[in-house]
Amino acid sequence: MYRETRIPRLRASLWVSVPDKADSLAEAASSVEAADPDRGNTAAGLASGPTVAPAAAPSLIVPDGCMDLIVIDSQILIAGADSTARMFHGSAAPTVGLRFDSGVLAQLLTISAGELADRVTPLDAVIGGRHSEVRAVGEGGAASVTGAARVLLDTAGGLTDRAMLDPRPMALARALDVRSNSPAQTVTEAAAEFTYSPRQLRRLSAEWFGYGPKHLAKILRWQAARDLIDAGWSRTAAAAEVGYADAAHLRRDERSLIG
Repeated sequence: MYRETRIPRLRASLWVSVPDKADSLAEAASSVEAADPDRGNTAAGLASGPTVAPAAAPSLIVPDGCMDLIVIDSQILIAGADSTARMFHGSAAPTVGLRFDSGVLAQLLTISAGELADRVTPLDAVIGGRHSEVRAVGEGGAASVTGAARVLLDTAGGLTDRAMLDPRPMALARALDVRSNSPAQTVTEAAAEFTYSPRQLRRLSAEWFGYGPKHLAKILRWQAARDLIDAGWSRTAAAAEVGYADAAHLRRDERSLIG
């Protein structure tokens, strides 16, 4: 099962994927609360989150325009932004991760998101010794859910404390996302508002998100429709609400993203 909670100070969501057992989930929720005492409602947030496949089974990871830090086998990994869906073969052990808002993690790592797109890369291979505040996994006892969560929160906190985030990537993602800007801007409208040429916007979007603005907009609109469908909307109503021509248009985009 999968649970997540928002960590506003990091512009990220902390998530835990555990075997499909209630006791494991309860332990994970309490462990994450202990790891982040500033978030008094962390356990409640985890308890009310969405549910997906058990961690031990292969899971379909769908594109969302975001990048993650994940602890797997006592190693911190960077999951770059996915352009299409991929299968993740997890273990029966809990997996803990931080999913950052679109445009954030690449800035914290001072690297182009395009270099990490559609890849899973060890954090050490990207930052090396540049950030002394990043804790080693072994030092945090990451074999436990609590240890893994603390390592991720400390690592992200250290990176955030040193960063001066450029607000433009987050602003562009919001402009293209119907969930935060209804109706969402078209890529042409966004380019005009941000005073970029189409070529400039493509280059910057690849640097900030890992792919161009049109693909990011496609992912964000599909995610918005998916949220509504998960909430009980019909596919036809969800498609109309987020700007698709019809349900068939939604299905075509869905097929291109997840098969």
